Amino acid sequence: MIGRIIGNRYEIVEKLGGGGMALVYKARDQLLSRMVTIKVLREQLAGDADFIKKFRREAQAVARLSHPNIVSIYDVGEDKEVYYLVMEYVEGKNLKQVIQERQRLSPLEAIDFALQICEALEHAHESGIIHRDIKPHNILITKNGKVKVTDFGIAQAATGVTMTYSGSIIGSVQYISPEQARGEVTSIHTDLYSAGIVLYEMVTGRLPFDGDTAIGIAIKHIQEECPSPGQFVPDFPKELEAVICKALAKNPEDRYESAGAMKRALEQVQRYLEDGLASTQLLPRARGNKRGVAPGPGGRRTKAKPITWILLVFLLALLPVLGYWGLQKYLEVSEEDMPDLIGEPLSQAEKTLQQLGLQWEVGQERYDNQIPAKHVLGQRPGPGERVKKSRIVELDVSLGPQLVKVPDVIGRNEREARVEIANGGLKVAEPLKEEYDENMAEGYIFKQIPDPYEQVARGSSVELVISLGPKLQYIAMPDLIAKSLQEAQTILDENRLERGEVTNQVSYDYFPGQVIDQDIAPGDQVLQKTVVNLSLSLGPGPAPQVANVEVRVEDDEEKHQIRVVVIDRKGEHEEYNHLHEPGDFIRIPVPYYGKGIVRVYEDDKAIYEEKLP
Repeated sequence: MIGRIIGNRYEIVEKLGGGGMALVYKARDQLLSRMVTIKVLREQLAGDADFIKKFRREAQAVARLSHPNIVSIYDVGEDKEVYYLVMEYVEGKNLKQVIQERQRLSPLEAIDFALQICEALEHAHESGIIHRDIKPHNILITKNGKVKVTDFGIAQAATGVTMTYSGSIIGSVQYISPEQARGEVTSIHTDLYSAGIVLYEMVTGRLPFDGDTAIGIAIKHIQEECPSPGQFVPDFPKELEAVICKALAKNPEDRYESAGAMKRALEQVQRYLEDGLASTQLLPRARGNKRGVAPGPGGRRTKAKPITWILLVFLLALLPVLGYWGLQKYLEVSEEDMPDLIGEPLSQAEKTLQQLGLQWEVGQERYDNQIPAKHVLGQRPGPGERVKKSRIVELDVSLGPQLVKVPDVIGRNEREARVEIANGGLKVAEPLKEEYDENMAEGYIFKQIPDPYEQVARGSSVELVISLGPKLQYIAMPDLIAKSLQEAQTILDENRLERGEVTNQVSYDYFPGQVIDQDIAPGDQVLQKTVVNLSLSLGPGPAPQVANVEVRVEDDEEKHQIRVVVIDRKGEHEEYNHLHEPGDFIRIPVPYYGKGIVRVYEDDKAIYEEKLP
């Protein structure tokens, strides 16, 4: 395959690997001058019509996904019974390789990868697509630590054929859910279970369920409880273990309700770990020993005086009254209406809370395109709630907009531009604009706002302008008569004219497939983009005729090359080409079809021309 050009566009340059269903290659997109990844289906699958149908359907559905953590699909096609999928080329390693090299990842690094996996799954699930084969091999890690999930939809297309055609089931069964192992219907919770297995493997360096056979591993998924990560990793955070255990629940309903819910749980653990709060507990207060009365000399205790007993009885009687009064005072802690601090500078919010006698702490810090940095973007309790002065108020603080570079999409088509902009954390302003441009071909981006590489806030919109090509002009209608449909289409494209309806009719003057009529006469002035309707011949076409052409060769003591060319319903064709002595007289029978012209050349110089009836 190396060196082969697929689809008249993609040049295979390197083999990257392969699995049970496809071989993976690195290729050069000759049209856009960029590297891509191509998955070529194995021959045994390419011969399965049902699989190919499902493969195309799933690939087209997944191609609509546009997310920074999902490998983009650019194209799907077939070239001489080679079925292929063209995807974004990601330079880096897959997560399995990273785990094998590092043995295990730190909890914070594993959480970072897991959050990005959840982001990808959340976007796919919202689009109605379930991955069904989440495993480290399908998770690519770029050089800057960005996660790219690949092979969305391929597992769905492969349902029912994986065991038959490949030996790779062992590679996937270690990550399948109990419902998959039982052959039941899958759901978004299936992906969350597999994501939990991947997270478990990242933090422990081992799989929770393993074995020698696929069936044995599948049974473990169904029946056995997951070993605690703390068995293999000392001081493992209990909060992270709780997230893993919930994701690996046997019953799908006991797992997280969505990828977004799992992501939020991981974000909470991430904050605890970053603040050093994970797995810490309040220690009980130290208690002193009970004090007794010091013994007197000889070890005897001094007897209490009667007045002491009277005071003691009085105090015991008064104690419930004092306790009730103290409890009432405690319960009478003053309350305040919680002010609305959202949008306020953090320094001003602090002053406001101090004036009310309230304490505060920072909850979350996150980027926000609307609220400036060091301003409040969230609060707990909310505005207007009654709050005791002893309550600690939690404030979420804005980091301001997260800045990203605007990608350069000049010269891209609309779909490619959308993918690159989404991968850059931005969105396309709707609707797109269309304008004429003398230099950019029709259908390609020739202007974008903001300019390429400008720094803007993540989530901002990029305005795109698509070229309509040069401005339309009036041109002379070209002559399409006697041209084949393909030749006529080429001429129409070159003149920026549109082909309209094509009809067929019997003709004795033109051969089958030739244009015999066009609804706009040749030479008429017509505006570009005008639709031209054509009529094609069904045959039988003209009968052959013969014309006798007489030629006298120049008598100048030199030999001359005589060539006879006919232009008729068959087009231009050479009927005679020979070297002759000077002064020769030649009579040449020339066959032709329909009306035409015969030309005689002597040494490539036209010396005679005659119309044929």
